[in-house]
Amino acid sequence: MNRLLRVGFDVTPSDASSAGISRYTKDLSAALGRTPGVHIERLMDLEAPGPARVPRVMRRAGRRLAYYPAMLDRTAAHRDVDVLHCPGTMVPLRTTLPLVVTVHDVLAWRSPELFSRAGAAQQRLLVARAAKRADRILVASEYTRSELVDLVGISPDRISVVPLGVDRRFQPIEPEPMQLAHRFGIPPTPFLLWVGTPEPRKNLATLLRAFGLVRRRAPECVLVVVGMDRVTDRDLERELEHLGSSVIRPGFVTDDDLVALYSATACLVFPSLNEGFGLPPLEAMACGAPVVASNRSSIPEVVGDAGILVDATDPDDIADGIERVVLSGDTAADLRRRGLAHARQFTWDRCAQLTVAAYHEAIANH
Repeated sequence: MNRLLRVGFDVTPSDASSAGISRYTKDLSAALGRTPGVHIERLMDLEAPGPARVPRVMRRAGRRLAYYPAMLDRTAAHRDVDVLHCPGTMVPLRTTLPLVVTVHDVLAWRSPELFSRAGAAQQRLLVARAAKRADRILVASEYTRSELVDLVGISPDRISVVPLGVDRRFQPIEPEPMQLAHRFGIPPTPFLLWVGTPEPRKNLATLLRAFGLVRRRAPECVLVVVGMDRVTDRDLERELEHLGSSVIRPGFVTDDDLVALYSATACLVFPSLNEGFGLPPLEAMACGAPVVASNRSSIPEVVGDAGILVDATDPDDIADGIERVVLSGDTAADLRRRGLAHARQFTWDRCAQLTVAAYHEAIANH
C-alpha cells in the first residue's frame, strides 16, 4: 500500500490583501484535501484551534515578516511532511524539506511604476529569493512562466504551469432583478459588470471612459463596479462624477452575491493591463456571462476564443467590444454558450492534480 503524500501547506496567504492569492490558497488547499493519496497539514493557520494556531506575536504585521519565515520550517518539520508548499512569496529562511513555491506574477519587474520604490524592491527580493530556494516553481499561465524566465532569469525546466480553477459554486442561476434592485440598487435594465481591486493595472478609469461612449448608443445601460469601496485617484473620481448614477458601486460582495451578479449581467468587462492569470473572466463564464477582456498578458490565454478581446488602452475599442455584446442578442448568446464550455476546463481538482505532480518532481529533484 502506497504511503500518503504528506504536504505542508502554508495557509497564511488566505488572509492576504490580494483577493486572487487568498482565493488560490483557500480553494487549492480544499481541493488538495479531496485528492486521493494526499494528506494536507495546514501550516501557520491564523484561525485553527489548539497547537495549530499561530502565536499571538504573528498577528502584528511587522513582527510577522520577521518571525513567520523562521517559524515555518520548524512547524513543517514538526508535522513530519514530505514537501512544503508556499502559495505566496514568503518562504522559510532555510529548510531541509523539498520546497514548492507559487509565483503569481512578476509585476515588480515588468511594471515597477505600480509600486512605491521600496515596494518594488521588496517584491523583487521576495520573488527572487523564493524562486532561488524552490525545488519547483508553480505559475498559473505560460505568460508568467515566460516572464519569470526572461525577467528573473529562472531556468524554464524548474517551472510548472498549473492553471487555476473555478469553484463549483460559480454556475448560472436564474436572475432576480427585483432582488438585485433591493440589495444593490441596480435598476431592471441591462448592466455591465466590473470586478476587481482599486489598483491602476485594473484599468477602471479607461473602462469608465469607454462606458461613457457606450451610453451614447445604449443609454439604458448601467455599470456595476464590484470590489472598490473608496476612491483615492483623482482621475477616477472625475470620471465617476461625470457618469453619476449610471455607475453603481456595491463595494465588496459575497461569493453568493457575485454569482447572482455574474448570472444577471449583460457583460463582464475585464480591461486589466497585466494579470498572472485573472479569475473573474472564468468565474463569469461559468455563470453564463458574456466576457469582454483585455488582449494583454495572460488574459488571452485564459479567455481563449470564448470572449471578445480588446485593446485595454483604447476606450473606443473597449466600447466597440461591449456594444457587440449589448446590441446583439445572437453575439451574447454565442458567447454564453462558448464561455460555459470553456470554463468547464478549469477546475480546482485538476489544479490540485497538477500540483501534486509538481510535489513529486520537487521531492525527486531535492
